[in-house]
Amino acid sequence: MTLQVCRFSIAFIWLYQGIVPKLLGPHADELRMNMALGLNEAQAHLLSYVGGGMEVVLGLMVWVFYRQRWPYVITIAALFGLFAFTLFVVPAFTVSAFNSTTVNLAVCSLAVIALAELRVMESGG
Repeated sequence: MTLQVCRFSIAFIWLYQGIVPKLLGPHADELRMNMALGLNEAQAHLLSYVGGGMEVVLGLMVWVFYRQRWPYVITIAALFGLFAFTLFVVPAFTVSAFNSTTVNLAVCSLAVIALAELRVMESGG
């Protein structure tokens, strides 16, 4: 049951974050973060679409391969990378409402719980 809650939550968050603020938008905040890299508006849109597509793929991977460790390890690594990007490129987004600091920590925690559940399952417990 715990693994299923982690699976659903992580997959939903990746899918939502890939589709709603990136693929359906892109949201102004997404563009602002991308343009902070020195990209023009067209390049910022493209990066948003590519990032959104990658998030959708990862969400689907978590959903399908939830009994394997690698989707959760990739989730943790990706979220640390995205947090570092935000912290160094657009630090204001780390303290704004609904910020990456709290969301990334929560999703990483779910991934760690999923990994622990897999370890228990693998040991026959």
